[in-house]
Amino acid sequence: MDIARKGYDGILKQFIRIDDKGLVNLTSTCSVAGLGGDPYRVGSYDYYVSEPARCNDPKGVGPFILASLEFELNTK
Repeated sequence: MDIARKGYDGILKQFIRIDDKGLVNLTSTCSVAGLGGDPYRVGSYDYYVSEPARCNDPKGVGPFILASLEFELNTK
């Protein structure tokens, strides 16, 4: 559980921001993640890290919600 707590705390510190209205935002999710080969998406590390990041992208928000639920269920 110590490792899970450390990882979850890292997510909160690195990727979660509370805006001036008190809303929770997940930052820095890659805007695309599909693979399609040349000339579309080559799937390399360089391709992935060069794509723009978005705030509150569903590809990141869904897994974050699931991780939060698991963390809360297992820390009670």
